[in-house]
Amino acid sequence: MSESSSELPFVSIMIAARNEEHSILHCLRALDQVDYPKNRLQILIGDDASTDRTFEQAKEFIQGKSAYQLIPISHLIPNLNGKANVLAQLAPLATGSLLFTTDADSQVPVTWLKAMIRQFETGQAGKLVGVVNGCTTIQGNSLWTQIQAVECVLVFQLIAVAADFGIPLTGVGSNMAFRRKAYEEVGGFEGLPFSVVEDYTLFQTIVGRGYGFGHKLDPDTVVAMEPTPTLHAYLQQRKRWMRGVFDLPLPMLISTLIQYLIGPILLVLAFWMPALALGLYTAKVLGQTLLLWRGLIKLKQTHLWVSMILFEPYQTIFGLLAFVYYWLPIGIVWKGRTY
Repeated sequence: MSESSSELPFVSIMIAARNEEHSILHCLRALDQVDYPKNRLQILIGDDASTDRTFEQAKEFIQGKSAYQLIPISHLIPNLNGKANVLAQLAPLATGSLLFTTDADSQVPVTWLKAMIRQFETGQAGKLVGVVNGCTTIQGNSLWTQIQAVECVLVFQLIAVAADFGIPLTGVGSNMAFRRKAYEEVGGFEGLPFSVVEDYTLFQTIVGRGYGFGHKLDPDTVVAMEPTPTLHAYLQQRKRWMRGVFDLPLPMLISTLIQYLIGPILLVLAFWMPALALGLYTAKVLGQTLLLWRGLIKLKQTHLWVSMILFEPYQTIFGLLAFVYYWLPIGIVWKGRTY
């Protein structure tokens, strides 16, 4: 692709922000460093009725920066939740032919836009690519955050393997881009059924309309996301994500649930067929380790190899905990709202 400014597409980046005073400036500073001509770029920040200093901080940061717009979001579109509601109101203001989304608690790399745009040009043969995913990791130096970063590598490795076989799994709102044309054809977020995982729903709807999709393990697309601050917030996040899991096609749903429940399943099996249980567990760990190592190399995250060793017990314990928590009669509370 030519690096000529006049040949680069005009792009719009949309960010939904609610109560992000501890992270919004990190997000905006990272966007300000992206390698892309400012005259081909629009950054829309939707402040979703924040009760902290998010709006004030963003307003101060964007002063004198013509590429940025800060929009207070004060009303609710029927049938939409917080983030989808914000993005639905930002989209009509976006002037780019490609629309990007990231989160207010995430930091994009300088290579982000150009790397994502390449996937629109190198996606599925014979199809106009309508939606593209990048990769997201958890930032932090603690063992807890690094194990979650390993989990991110495995998730995006599995999405990439499925994509290689033409199977569209999911969209990732912290790191996603779509054609304006495709977005408008599906009716935008307003045209989608209610979901707490609006990125998954939009991705599947665009692909269902006949568009191609892109997802590659490209280190130039890796967005760093802040970790959840508490165990409760972690479980709430996983409960929200699992709402999307239960919308997957049956074969993918079963394979995903097995990942959560493999420990208890094999433990029960071991009472009757211990050799088979041991064999299946060994095969699972070896296959998972190979996938992880391949993902760590491709995404240039090999510094996580020590944490990779501890990933199996983490997945067994916290996977089961998240599954049990999902079924508890507890609402999903996200950014101060209950869904």
